[in-house]
Parts: sequence; structure tokens; C-alpha cells
Amino acid sequence: MVSVLPMPATADTTDGPLTVHVVRPDQNGAGVPGILVVATDPSGASASGTTGPDGTVVIPTTALSGGRYRVDASIPPTMSGVEPAPEAPGLSGLTEFADVSGGKAANVTMAVGGGSGDVQLGDRAWFDTDGDGVQDGDEPPLPGVHVLLLPCDGNGPPLADKTTDANGRYLFGPGDGLRPNTCYTVKFDYSQVNTAGLPGAPPVDGLKWTAPFAGVSPGADSNVDPATGTVRVTVGPPGWVDDTVDAGVVGGLNEVGDRVWADVNRNGLQDPGEPGVAGVPVALQHADGSPVATTTTGPHGQYTFSHLPDGSYKVCFDVTKLPVQYADYQLTKPRAGNPGQDSAPDPGSGCTAPVELKAGHTQDGTFDAGLAPPVNRIAARVWSDLNADGVPDPNEPGIAGVPVKLRGDDGNQLALTTTGPDGSYSFDDVPNGSYQVCFDLGNLPPAVADFTPAKYVNASAANPATGCTRTVTVGLGKREDTSLSTGLAAPPNKIGGRTWFDSNRNGLQDPVEGGIAGVPVRLAKAGGGDVATTTTGPDGVYSFEGVPDGAYQVCFDPQRFPAAYAGGQWSKPHAGDVTKDSDVGLGTSCTQTVTVGVGHRDESDLDAGVVAARNRVGDLVWFDRNGNGAPDPGEPGAAGLTVTMKDAAGHVVATTRTGQDGGYLLDDLPDGSYQVCVDLAHLPPEFANFRVPGTDNGCTAPLQVGPKPREDLTVKIGLVPPSTAVAPAAERSTTGGGGGFPVGWAVFTAVIVVAGVAFTFRWWKTVDQ
Repeated sequence: MVSVLPMPATADTTDGPLTVHVVRPDQNGAGVPGILVVATDPSGASASGTTGPDGTVVIPTTALSGGRYRVDASIPPTMSGVEPAPEAPGLSGLTEFADVSGGKAANVTMAVGGGSGDVQLGDRAWFDTDGDGVQDGDEPPLPGVHVLLLPCDGNGPPLADKTTDANGRYLFGPGDGLRPNTCYTVKFDYSQVNTAGLPGAPPVDGLKWTAPFAGVSPGADSNVDPATGTVRVTVGPPGWVDDTVDAGVVGGLNEVGDRVWADVNRNGLQDPGEPGVAGVPVALQHADGSPVATTTTGPHGQYTFSHLPDGSYKVCFDVTKLPVQYADYQLTKPRAGNPGQDSAPDPGSGCTAPVELKAGHTQDGTFDAGLAPPVNRIAARVWSDLNADGVPDPNEPGIAGVPVKLRGDDGNQLALTTTGPDGSYSFDDVPNGSYQVCFDLGNLPPAVADFTPAKYVNASAANPATGCTRTVTVGLGKREDTSLSTGLAAPPNKIGGRTWFDSNRNGLQDPVEGGIAGVPVRLAKAGGGDVATTTTGPDGVYSFEGVPDGAYQVCFDPQRFPAAYAGGQWSKPHAGDVTKDSDVGLGTSCTQTVTVGVGHRDESDLDAGVVAARNRVGDLVWFDRNGNGAPDPGEPGAAGLTVTMKDAAGHVVATTRTGQDGGYLLDDLPDGSYQVCVDLAHLPPEFANFRVPGTDNGCTAPLQVGPKPREDLTVKIGLVPPSTAVAPAAERSTTGGGGGFPVGWAVFTAVIVVAGVAFTFRWWKTVDQ
């Protein structure tokens, strides 16, 4: 029996305490310890406890819901001599029902005994709302059911006739002719019950017996044969009590429902292995949207609305209150396959289309609902980090064509993509899990082939050492990660070299030849315009670092040599080992053009050799195809030719050979008048008949060498075809060289000691007149 204690008016809607006492009436109501008591809520969740020394246990209800519970007690097999006791006022059997909704407290007292005394048979008829054959706490009792006690064969007049009371209870005892050790048939008849208060108010002729023996305990299921409405019972010896002979009735034939499942692959179909989702709120509505009933899905995602009167219904699913592990799932695409195997509700409204239940269509089990996980996505961008600060600035463009790998947390590669035109990449539809992104630095686009990740800080997520990002996790609570962007920065470009005193004039840096400090150095763009300036350090070394990609020349100012080297000349260029020779053009004071950028970041061998001033002549020998006296594109230098300097008597005073570009230098010449002569006997076949214009002997007109200035490095010799109208044989600078010197030049002399050797420099410069 259940007694309800009043609660204060301020009580909330949470379930109140549930206390169960198990006593022995045959021992003056002594409490019985060690009895397991289980309270089960309408959803099937349960809580349990074991009676203490005084036979009392308080069942915690905080984890349960619904307010109305079925309470079952079981006597352990080890407790010999203890049996269910006869029901009596204030004492219930081992299955009872309690209402603790709205904060009410409930006390249930159950009786056990020693198995002696009167025999007793009974228990309860109920309306099985969900049709599962099990008595749930919120399913109503069924009063007005006639229960007949018949002989064992079910024939003959009834021995006793009872009608279930307001609690659906009936009971046969000795006063009804119940005898020990006797077989009986119990027959139930619901033809006179009043169904007005039952869910759906089903008509009596639509009632039927529920499925028998479906429960988890004998006191919770139905024992009635649905075909006959009877059950055969054999009464045991004196003291035998059976309070488990129950009868469940289901009403009406109209029913809708089915299942909510996790559509893992989002195809809208129930595939093998896709689990049901428990705890989803489901509402039954009339076609006009007015409410009918609510429930939640069971352990396997199943739900049912039964005992419905004829009418049009729809089912709505509340995806805002999903269980935690499915909290951000959404309804999958509807009607993707066969009804009953696909999803019925519209994702926008959460409701199915209405269906009409009536004779000929009393059940509809196609109201399934698939819950699809949101698409996990990892997406970000690769940009050109021009200032290498790890922050994408507005002027820093994306980099297209970068290979990007997606790896699992075990390091295995799962997917591969490349960045788009704006540098963006994405991996879509990624399963829940942990991942890292790796950029294939060995296969970057040619324009950024040697770039590396910028600082491993700020918005740049890739480790420069590995090209891989940190691990990120996507799934419930975080479906998209956009934090794995990476800036790629170019390695710094460097241009530099060394200025040294070439004491032995061999054009190479020898170990004993020291550097020259304080020489002004200018970095210029190949197309014109200075970029930076510096001066050589104590060891003659200079450097320009952080130079943008491009083509450059390094130029030196021979007019601003330190005093000890004033008037010095450039050593002959490109004399051998590129790491040790001089790169300065004799007539330009600039190096050849070099390009720094992808694939060539360091140009640190642009050296400049300085020699003591001496007489010398030189410049270029080339094949002047058009005879215009100027080297044009397509007119190659005459490489490998012997060039000599001859005095007036025809004696050779100096000789050299042209370089690959046709350049030549006649060095260490005595003062005097000379001709520069080219060996025409060994021209390439293509140019076999070319000659020095204006002469037949391959020599230029006489040139004056020394004493000032000491050098003329503008003596260009263009070899022309025989039939070409000729230009002058040699072009010379208007600022000095050959055939006399301008008025107003003065001579200066200095002595330099390098590595123990004294060198005398003489140089000239203009002075005011």
C-alpha cells in the first residue's frame, strides 16, 4: 500500500523521496534486512537499494524521471524460509506502485513471512499504454474487470467472482474457496469496463489482452492467454501466496511510431550498424498541430504511440533536446528510400507529414527519424609571409599549389589536397577524431620552392622543422577548425664578398693578401637605381642581407679608396676560381649582374681585387656583324683570341688572350706608343674572314700609353666582315686613355707596403686651372 505525505506548497516538480519498508507480520512487524528493492521509471530506467537492519531502504530518484514508479522487491535465494506474505491493510505484495511526482514523498510497506497460514491468489489488471506487456509506473490501473475463479479445467460454475477495484486489484483467499494444493483456472473479462478515462478512450470492442510473460519480473508482466483470457494456477501448500497473476489490456488498434537512429553516413537510410538513439523527445500531434501525447525514445531508439482513436496524426521530433553525445546532430534528408527504412520528418519543421489512422490503416510504423552528424571540416590558408612575422597582413597574398596532407593522430596520411588560387585548402566530411596538417615543403610550387614556414607563433601553425601543425580535434562541440593556417617565408637573400689587395697581380686571393677596409660599396638594381650602400669591414668583407628577390650589380668607387690604396686599379677579372677571383669590370667598377631568389639565395663571392697602378690597356674584342662600331645584341665576344701590344718597330711588348666574353687586358706596359693587334689567323670558321676595320695587319692605330693616365680600359675592337663599311678600329673613352691626356691633370705618388713588399702607386686626376 502507498501512503502519500503532503509536501509544502513551495515544492518543485522534482521527484520526492521514495522509502520502502519490508516487514514480517508474523514476527510482530520486524524489519527484514537484505531484501533487494528496485524502482523503475516509465522510461525503463531504474534505481535500487537493499534494506538495512530495520528493513528500510530509501531509493534515490535523482537519476530517474516521470514521478511514477513500479517498485519490485525480491527475496534472495539464500534467505531460506522467507516467502511472500498475504496482503493485508497497510501491507502490499512484492510489486507495488508509487507516485513521487511534484516532490511528494512516498512510503511503501511490503510484507514477507515464513510460508505458513492462509493461501492467497491475486493481483492486478492494468491498461498497457505502450503495449509492451510490462506494467509501467505511469500506466493506469483498470477497474471493473470481472475475475472468475474456476475449477482447474475451466468448466462449471465459478467458485468465486471478483471485480477489480479502483487500483485494478483483486484477491482470492480461503473465504472465496481457495484451498491449498489445488489447481484453478482464473478467467478475466473486461467487457464491462469503462474506458472513458483511458488514453485515447478506446472503445471496449477494440480492447485486447496484451502480450503475456513479457516482463523482467513475474509481478510486472501479464499472465493472461490473449486467446482465452484465462490463466491456470496451482495453489501450493498452506501459507502459499501468489500476488503475480496480472492481466494487461491494450486498447484500440491505431498505432504510430518506430525508431530514431544515428545516420552516421548521412545517406538518409538505416544501414546495418547505425545505432538507435535513446532519450529523444517525440511528440504526437493532430494534423492541425494540436498536441496529443509525448514520449521519449527507448534504449534502442524505439518509440510508440498506441491506442489512438481514428484520426489524422503527425509526429514531431525535438532536436534541440538531444542526448549529450548527439547534441549537435540534425535530422537527415527525408524519404531517401523505402518507407520504414528511411527518415520521415522534414528537417525544417522536425515533423512528419500527417497520416490518417482508420479501419484498413490502423498502424503506421514508418515514422522513423534519422539524426545525421554535422560535417566536420578542417580548413585554413597558406600565405606568403613577406615580413616573416607569422601574421597574415593585407598585402600578403595566398600561395596556390601547395601540397597539403591530412594525417590522423597515429601519423598515417588520410587525405591529400593542394591550396587554391587564394592559398586556401579544406578537408571536408572528416570523421570525428584528432588530426594534424602537414605541408609538403619538398614539393612547393617553383615560385616558392625554397620557402619555409614562418615563425612558429601567432597565426602560422606549421613547425618549420617538420612542416606539420599541432594536432586538433573535431567532433561533438567543434565541427570546424580553421586555425591551421601557415605563412611561408622566403629565406633571406644575401649579396656580399671581399675587397683585397692583389699584390702579385694574378687576379686571385692568395693567403698572404689582406683585405682592404673602408671601400664604399653600392648595391644597384640591374635596371638602374640604388638599393643600399655600405663600406668594407676591417677584413675587406662587405654584405647586403635581406635583399628582395631580383637582379643586382655591386659597384665600387675607386675614387674613394682609402689613402693607402689611392690610385689603385682593379685586378684582372675572372681569373680562375670563382670563390677567389675578382668580379669587378675594369671599365665599369661594377660586378656582373647576379640574380638572387628561389634556388639561389646567397651570392657571397662578388669579390674585388685591387692592384698597384701600372700602365694597361683593354676592353673588348667582338664580331661587329653590322660594322656600326658598337657591340649589339647577337654580336658575340671573340673568345680565346691572342691579343698583343706592339711597339713602333713591331716588337711585342705584352700579350694576353681574350676571355669567354671577348674581354682582354694588356697589363704592366711601359710608357710609349703602341698598337693593339689581334691574331686573325685563328678565328672561328664562322668568322674566318672578319678583320680589324681600316687595317690589313689586324692592328689598331697607335695608342699612347702612360705616363698619365695609367690605364685605358675603353679600347673596343670590333671585327667586321670584309664587305662591311667600317667604323673606327678602336673606340676609346673621352675621359682618358691612348694618344695623350687632357690638359689640367696632375700626378700623385704613394708607396704602399703589403706583406713586406713595397709598391709605388702613381695616379692622375684633374685639377682646377
